[in-house]
Amino acid sequence: MIARTARMSGKNVYFPIGIDRNGLPVELYTEKKHNIRMRETERGEFLELCKTALDNLEAEMIQIMKTLGISGDFKNYYRTDSEEYRKFTQSTFIDLWKKGIIYLATRPNNYDWVSGTTIADAEIVYDEIPTKLVYMKFIIKDTSDEIIIASTRPELLCACKTVIVNPDDSRYSKLIGKKLIVPITNNEVEIRTHHSAKMEFGSGAVMVCSYGDQNDVALFRELQLDEVVAIGLDGRMTEFAGDYKGLKPKQARTKIIEDLENAGFVDKIEDISHRTPLSERSKTPIEIIPMEEYYLKQKDSIDKMKQIGSEIKFYPEMHQQILMNWLDSISIDWPISRRRYYGTEIPIWYCKNCSEPFVPEPGKYYRPWLDKCPADNCKKCGSEEFVGEERTFDTWMDSSVSPLFITKYGIDDNFFKKTYPTGIRPQAKDIVRTWLYYTLLRCEKLTGENPWSEAWIMGYGLDEKGMKMSKSKGNALDPLPIIQKSGADTFRFWSASEINHGYDFRCSEQKIESNKKISK
Repeated sequence: MIARTARMSGKNVYFPIGIDRNGLPVELYTEKKHNIRMRETERGEFLELCKTALDNLEAEMIQIMKTLGISGDFKNYYRTDSEEYRKFTQSTFIDLWKKGIIYLATRPNNYDWVSGTTIADAEIVYDEIPTKLVYMKFIIKDTSDEIIIASTRPELLCACKTVIVNPDDSRYSKLIGKKLIVPITNNEVEIRTHHSAKMEFGSGAVMVCSYGDQNDVALFRELQLDEVVAIGLDGRMTEFAGDYKGLKPKQARTKIIEDLENAGFVDKIEDISHRTPLSERSKTPIEIIPMEEYYLKQKDSIDKMKQIGSEIKFYPEMHQQILMNWLDSISIDWPISRRRYYGTEIPIWYCKNCSEPFVPEPGKYYRPWLDKCPADNCKKCGSEEFVGEERTFDTWMDSSVSPLFITKYGIDDNFFKKTYPTGIRPQAKDIVRTWLYYTLLRCEKLTGENPWSEAWIMGYGLDEKGMKMSKSKGNALDPLPIIQKSGADTFRFWSASEINHGYDFRCSEQKIESNKKISK
């Protein structure tokens, strides 16, 4: 409708259709459809199965868009998994690598063990989940005295490295610097003061473990504590957990609570509702695990992002605050590497002898897991043997450069100057902190400009009970049968007349069909 209105106003409209075809959803879909596991299937075979699935889903999607009368350019629509698009994504990565904006580092990362990959903060959702707050007895060394420490993660006792109390908490003023014996493990830790300890939570004393939450991450960094990797990449307790090795964290939690009670280390247990971080895709509680990943610098750009975000006209204006709130929450650089298959490959090879990375020149589509390294030898040690990178990019690394791809950035300078920045970005509000933000970040890093001047933000489609529609919940409507039954004009009229732009809206076949007579 936006494009049609602009054309009717006498404007030239460039409206390419794009299909986002990368990432975890198609991998999960393929695994479920074929009853296979990605890591147990030959990579090339798995990629082909994903592509076939996407081709079928895409055909249905294009049919729906055409039937609805969407007036985009269907003759030249683009796919984010095409060789041309992936080559473009890799070229922008190489550009930012050369500028020093991308780097490799080992840091605690959000880890989705079901999907087997690192995820960014923007891919996390929170839910209130029933759990137990366990008040545990820590014995003060060389005494029979004890202090009580409350935690929802007793399975991380093996990774406890210190206990903190608030410096204003008089209950513990005489204990600062004393040693405590950690129950079950018998490790010794020191009591320290730190302003992040909340006197009103539990007993006011907090055990700091690697890693229960992001506060633990910050404390380990600030206090320079030695981390213990208590949970592995398989989502199970490691050898550091002793008798609990091999158990999933929830299983280990149940078992260690039982052992704590039997040993007399439990003061009391409370049933509480705990705000828990979940993977947006798998809905699994995430773990924080030290991993080597590639990062794109974003912390140093927050003020710049706020500036350019404020220059964009949001429709409705209230949704600009989603972006600003997200910018205020950013505390780490963006981890852009993923341990998955169906995505754009990170174009890097490593010297087999000295591990020196080789990043090729842009202009080709590279598959390091399959292709021979373009370099003849390592510039550092002279070795002729290389190992290709197996990881792929976060799917937002592809989606975030769509304004640059459609305007032929770095390909056709004349066309780029005529079409960039683009006019408007229409999208849903749930991906403001991902697609919209990452597009601003990447385009500014590459061009120094805003990618568009306006953002048209839509609300959620809800079912008749007010629940957000999604295929995974089974409450999403298939628009094609409705269009075939009631006509595209009925669907379009309902959309234009009954949806309050930017707000969530309830949707049902009955609501849409009620507009049938009016649209005739």
